[in-house]
Amino acid sequence: MSRRVKVLGKFVEVSKEPMKRNGKLFVFFMGAWHCPYCAAERWAIVRALQKFGQWTGLKQTMSAARDEPFLNLPTYDLTEATYASSHIEFVARETKDREFKPLQKLLKTEDKLVRKFNPEKYIPFLLIGGRFMQVGAGFTPKIFIGHTFRQTETELKKAESEIRKTIDAEANIISALMCVSGLPPELCKETGVAELVAEANAKLA
Repeated sequence: MSRRVKVLGKFVEVSKEPMKRNGKLFVFFMGAWHCPYCAAERWAIVRALQKFGQWTGLKQTMSAARDEPFLNLPTYDLTEATYASSHIEFVARETKDREFKPLQKLLKTEDKLVRKFNPEKYIPFLLIGGRFMQVGAGFTPKIFIGHTFRQTETELKKAESEIRKTIDAEANIISALMCVSGLPPELCKETGVAELVAEANAKLA
């Protein structure tokens, strides 16, 4: 596709064909621990995927303490986490640690995907069902400045919290695009998601 259509938030459509792995919708994330934009986006990814499956082994980490525009931001460590879902196959690769040292290598198939859709290898990179991708975070990491991991979790429990509203807005976009990519319609009726599914479908029609 030469012309990439902007669909929701910063996501663009890159293909009409949904990508599946093991009969499930394939969702791929590439980031690095040092990167504050990856730190921000992980919160929304974890929240979106929670709607359709179960996380185990989620730990916490922080973005880099130097050489980045935002420092020491709280985030999830996805390297040893497992995500189980009847509908989604999720893979995360964290290429470098907080000290900018190599952490995880891309498999050949993953490298091929990145070369195809994101040849510059920008991070964070999120590919939803092979149909929609976003390079960069959907919102500014500034909202996490001065917050610990625990404080951020507390904010997520408050309906009126700026952090919750921001993360939920991005999580709903991610959820909606997974729905558009082929999740069963009965999973996509949640308020905030259903409206975005309709908006995306209208743009893609």
